[in-house]
Amino acid sequence: MSGGQFPDKVALVTGGGSGIGRAASQRLAQEGARVVVADIDLAGAERTVELIAQAGGEAVAIRADISREDDNKAMFDLAESRFGGIDAAFLNAGILQPYVPLEEVTLEIFDRLIGVNLRGTFMGVQQARARLRPGGACVVTSSAAGVIGFAEAAAYSTSKHGLVGLVRSSATAFAARGARINAICPGMVLTAMNGVAGSETIENPDQLADPDYRGGLSAQQVAEVALFLLSRRAAGVNGQIQKVDAALLSAFPPLSELG
Repeated sequence: MSGGQFPDKVALVTGGGSGIGRAASQRLAQEGARVVVADIDLAGAERTVELIAQAGGEAVAIRADISREDDNKAMFDLAESRFGGIDAAFLNAGILQPYVPLEEVTLEIFDRLIGVNLRGTFMGVQQARARLRPGGACVVTSSAAGVIGFAEAAAYSTSKHGLVGLVRSSATAFAARGARINAICPGMVLTAMNGVAGSETIENPDQLADPDYRGGLSAQQVAEVALFLLSRRAAGVNGQIQKVDAALLSAFPPLSELG
């Protein structure tokens, strides 16, 4: 595929085997990028590559557990060896925790969430800073739970708060290499991770329906914001945190919703 916002560019998407990552991978390919689709679920990543190929795009799948340093290195190595470099890194992979109150959060749960969501993404950020070509960009998926406490998922919220600090703290280092880093903080997204069957269909981005106020968003609605931040259209945006939550955190809800 040619033309679009990412002509002759190379993109890496983690968590690309489903949800936001699959939608972003498909859209990046539509916009001209060659895409490395990384996911711990290799079959999911390969399905994303198949969908991209069916639409005329070019992509390659790799199994990657982002909690492993070697896997973080390998997916960037693949972008360079297969496509000659990397221009956009969407570090989207992450996991949820069981919804339980604080007193039921075990050290095992906490360590797992920090190990994948925060430590794992940190390793990806380090790779992106070192590998992105000048003019490139990195986007990290945090969460609405990264800007407000989540009483029933304290470990998850802690890991996502950490990503906000990581992105803000990394802006100077990225700028020094002619690159940028930003984060998106989705609210409720209607994907398999949240118990909703995912869609493989990509819509015309100019015809996406408006989500309900404070309602759920489609994976593509979130992915479109990530694409903007990865593109040269966002050249003046660095070290910023963008909520994508249909106004979920914009104000206290109406009193009628509070009971």
